[in-house]
Amino acid sequence: MFDYAICEINSKQYKILPNQPIEVDWLAEAEKKIEANILLFSENGKIKLGTPYLKEKLTLDCLETVKGTKIRVAKFHAKANFRKVTGARPKRTKVIYSVKKD
Repeated sequence: MFDYAICEINSKQYKILPNQPIEVDWLAEAEKKIEANILLFSENGKIKLGTPYLKEKLTLDCLETVKGTKIRVAKFHAKANFRKVTGARPKRTKVIYSVKKD
């Protein structure tokens, strides 16, 4: 079993811990499993570092797609009485690396 891994998903780096879900940017694929490239792998305190990737890949399970926190975007022109506020809630995908205990 490993301590943690730094993986690349959608050109962004995430720290993966076993049996702990994380939210990543929305993955358009409706697949249940995702393969992620490993940049750094820590197992029992020993670190393996890829150049840039390791040969192994992590298989992550997609749990669900959720909406992220609201982002407010405000436009304002001084002395012109112009104010405009819009917002967005970006989609996020929850993934987990589940370790099966034998």
